[in-house]
Amino acid sequence: MEKLSLKNREWKEFTIRHLFVISTGSQVPQKNLITGTIPRITASDKNNGLTGCYKTCCCKNYKEFGNFISVSFLGSVFYHPYKASLDMKIHSLQIPDISLNYYLAKFLVTTLKKSLVNLSYGNQLSSSDLPQKKILLPTTEFERPDYAFMEKYMRDLEQKKIAKYKSFIANRIKNSKSLTLEKLRDKEWKEFFIEKIFHINSGKRLTKTMMKKGKTPFIGASDSNNGITEWTSNTNISLDSNILGVNYNGSVVENFYHPYKALFSDDVKRFTLRERNGNKYLYLFFKNIILKQKNKYEYGYKFNEKRMKRQKILLPINAQNEPDYEYMEQYMRVKEHEKLLQYLEYIEKKK
Repeated sequence: MEKLSLKNREWKEFTIRHLFVISTGSQVPQKNLITGTIPRITASDKNNGLTGCYKTCCCKNYKEFGNFISVSFLGSVFYHPYKASLDMKIHSLQIPDISLNYYLAKFLVTTLKKSLVNLSYGNQLSSSDLPQKKILLPTTEFERPDYAFMEKYMRDLEQKKIAKYKSFIANRIKNSKSLTLEKLRDKEWKEFFIEKIFHINSGKRLTKTMMKKGKTPFIGASDSNNGITEWTSNTNISLDSNILGVNYNGSVVENFYHPYKALFSDDVKRFTLRERNGNKYLYLFFKNIILKQKNKYEYGYKFNEKRMKRQKILLPINAQNEPDYEYMEQYMRVKEHEKLLQYLEYIEKKK
């Protein structure tokens, strides 16, 4: 069996216009976009560029594409096996006479991302710029892109990762628990002020001009990527670990568990349990409890420190009418066990 190695391949630079059929989307007035089933791709680096689903539009220059790679004017690159419409700042890439599939597209997307760097609103990727860009690809003996190898390499890589993941899951299952617990709806619940449950500590302001690149996560008031907005070598009094980081600005009330050492923005509060040492199971239980308050603070009603402390949350209680920490932890352990089994079952079906 051929050893699939990138290092052992011959590589060559190709100009994008020589490899792909390049098309560009079109602008459609918002009033003409009616909710439907056709995804619309815009210049976002999240959610595969998808910002909504709409009906086919009869507007001038409206375009739909299927089974293509999208490239935004800011360099976001995604694969779309489905039919979608494109905004005017989105380019479509398709290979003549070759039908893309998940594995080939994944290889090409990775390569394109490495070629399309240093883009910004002041340095956009125009329709005339993109065709001139070059990408480095493995080649056949005839110095043509070796699409068969690219696909095979990504399939092989996936199988190796699946095997590694299965081993990881199996070990986790051995150490997780399948218990019979009282259901949440059958537990007694009681309201508690947040300040009675948590110590609340502030983050520390760190501006971009002061920030130095490094390996320590910097937690900002984000709703994604576990709140990590930068990586820094700075340090200050906000350095902390094994806590919940709770946003009171930005994406208000969003919160994430941080088992690792991280620095925290002044827009993020650090929650530490008062009555016991927290762990990931307890903090993940509280994460979801706190998120129940999100709607309350969405419309200009600030989640400031004073309100944060006096905000009530509903918790399961024990016979002493105190928070039942043992139950909360075991509940999350059971949920983890159930999810691990589901993941393992999914992987087995995928083989």
